[in-house]
Amino acid sequence: MELTPRIARENEYRAIMHLLASNQLPTADIYEKNITFFVGLEGEEIVATIGIERYENEALLRSLCVKEGFKNQTFGAQMLSHLLSFCDTNNIETLYLLTTTAEHYFRRYGFEKIAREEASAAIKQTREFQDICPISAVVMKLTR
Repeated sequence: MELTPRIARENEYRAIMHLLASNQLPTADIYEKNITFFVGLEGEEIVATIGIERYENEALLRSLCVKEGFKNQTFGAQMLSHLLSFCDTNNIETLYLLTTTAEHYFRRYGFEKIAREEASAAIKQTREFQDICPISAVVMKLTR
C-alpha cells in the first residue's frame, strides 16, 4: 500500500475528527486558525492524519494518528516525515508535542522529553497545553 500525504481540505475535517476521536485523541480545537492538519490517503481513503499548531518559528505537533487496519505499515512515520519536511520549508525550528502514550515512538525521531516549565511561552498558552491534555502528559521537544 502506498500513502499519499497532503494538507487536509476543509471538507475533510469531519473525517479527521472521526479518526482522532476513534483513537481517543483531542478534537476540541482543530478548527483554530493557526492549526493545519495533513491527511494520508491510501487511494481515496483517509487513513492517517497529523497536525501542527504554529507560532512563528515554533510549533506544537498535533495528534499523529493512523486508522485501525492500517497501523504497523510505516504510515505514521511517513506522516511525521511529511510534517518535518513542512517544518523545514516553513522555517519552523522547534517542534513540541504532548503525549500520554507515545513517548518512546517520538524518541526514535529525535524528540527529547523536557520539563513542562521548559516549554516556550507560546506553547504554554495553547489550549492543548493548558486544558486539553492532562497535566500528566509528557512534553517533548525537537530542535531542527
